[in-house]
Amino acid sequence: MAGILKLSSIVAKQSSSLSLKSLSLPLASARKIHFTVDGQNQAKPGEKISRDYPVIDHTYDAVVVGAGGAGLRAAFGLVAEGFKTAVITKLFPTRSHTVAAQGGINAALGNMEEDDWHWHM
Repeated sequence: MAGILKLSSIVAKQSSSLSLKSLSLPLASARKIHFTVDGQNQAKPGEKISRDYPVIDHTYDAVVVGAGGAGLRAAFGLVAEGFKTAVITKLFPTRSHTVAAQGGINAALGNMEEDDWHWHM
């Protein structure tokens, strides 16, 4: 733990000198957030919005806002029906806390398939 704290303090001290420009990396290559699944990614950079910051255009049949239990259940249902679906969330995916909901999520599960209480423990 102390090593992590020491590393974070070193990074904080050097953060003023660290930037994508100093690394000579374009912003889009810093994080690989656009990916291809079975060669089906048809996303292309848009040229009408900004030349400095690449905006990637996507086309979906459905967009689900929220990656909690209900959002992911909705997304799985849409994909199962053949819709090209995107899920967006304001949090990192592992922080969408249905685990912390303390009940009340049964409505998101639906009754489309057989269910057993053991599967939820």
